[in-house]
Amino acid sequence: MLTEILADNEAQLQEIMKEKPDLLPVDEFEMSGPLMVVGRETTLPSGAVDLLSVARSGELLLIEFKTGPQNSDFRHVLAQLLDYGSDLWRMSYEEFESTVANRYFSSDRCDDDRLQGKASLNEAARAIWTDLSEEEMPLFRERLTEQLNTGAFHYVVVAQRFTPTMERTIEYLNAITPAARFYAVELVRFAAEGLSAFEARTVLKPELWSSGSRQGPLNEGRFLEQIEDDAYCEALQELLEACRGLGLRLPWGAAGTSIRLQIPGRSQPLSIAWLFPPGVSGWMGLIDLTLGFDAGSAQETPAAVPALEDYLTKVAALPGVETAKPDWASGYHLNPDTVVRHRHQIADILAGLVQRVSEEA
Repeated sequence: MLTEILADNEAQLQEIMKEKPDLLPVDEFEMSGPLMVVGRETTLPSGAVDLLSVARSGELLLIEFKTGPQNSDFRHVLAQLLDYGSDLWRMSYEEFESTVANRYFSSDRCDDDRLQGKASLNEAARAIWTDLSEEEMPLFRERLTEQLNTGAFHYVVVAQRFTPTMERTIEYLNAITPAARFYAVELVRFAAEGLSAFEARTVLKPELWSSGSRQGPLNEGRFLEQIEDDAYCEALQELLEACRGLGLRLPWGAAGTSIRLQIPGRSQPLSIAWLFPPGVSGWMGLIDLTLGFDAGSAQETPAAVPALEDYLTKVAALPGVETAKPDWASGYHLNPDTVVRHRHQIADILAGLVQRVSEEA
C-alpha cells in the first residue's frame, strides 16, 4: 500500500511536473484540459519561467516551482511570476506565438512529439485537441489575445508543502487582484516497496467569479439576463435574432460574442461586430457594441474589402457613433442609447453587407 512521504527535495518534484504537466489538476481550476505546454524554462526579459501552458479555452497559465523550504523562497517565486507576467503583458498574439510558443516547439526542450516542429499555435492546438471545432479555434485565439492584452493570467505555484503564511498570501492576492488568479498546488509523493507515485492537490484557488465577472463561456440567455435596461435588452434581442436570420455566426465567449460573416475563399468567418454587456471590457478593450472589422484579417480576402469598407461608411453615418478604441480595429462604438435608437438601421446595414458579399462571391 502506497503511503505519503516527502520527496528527496523540491527539485525532484519540479522535474516530475515538467515531465508530466498533465498532473496539474486543471479541472479544479474550472478549465478544459489537457493543457498544451507552450514553454519550458522559457527565457523572458525577467528570467526563465519554469512552465507556460495554455488551456483549451485560451487561458494562459504561468507555473513556477518552489525549490526551497522557507517562506522567503515562496516570496521569491511570487515575485518571479509577477515579473514574467509583466514581460508577457501587452504582447500581441503573433508576438507570443513567434517568440514563445514557436521557439519552444522548435527547441530540444519540447519532448511532446505532437508539438515538435509545429509552426503555429493553430497547428499545435489541433494536434493537442484533435476534436477542436472550427468555431473553437477563433475563440481560443481571441481569449488568449485578451489575456495577453489585459495581463489577467493564471499564476500557479507548485510546492511540496505550503505553510499557513504562504496560503494567506495567496488568499490576499486573489482578494485584491480580481483580474489575475493565483493557485497553490501541492505535489505529493507516495511510495512503497520500490514503487512511487505522485499526486497534485489544489490547496488554494480563487473563488468563483462573481456575476459581473467571467465564469466560462456565455450563451445568449445568460448574456441578456445581464442587461438591466429593458429597452436595450429588447433592442439587442432583436439584433441577435436578425443576425441569426442573416446566417451570421454568434460564437459566445467568456465575456460576450463576436458577430461573424462567412466570406467565400476564407477558411474562417470574419468578425464584423463585437458585443459585450454594459460595464464589461471585452476582447482587446472593446465595450458595448462595436461595428467594424479587423483590416489585417480582411486583407486575406481582398475581393470582400470594398463591401466591408462600404459597411463601415454606413455605420459611420449613424448619429451618435464613436470611433472604436483601441484603434487596431476599423470600426465604431455604439453605446446602449445609440443601439436602441438605431436598431433597425443597424440590422439593415448588416443585411446589406451580407447581400453584397454574397453577390460578389
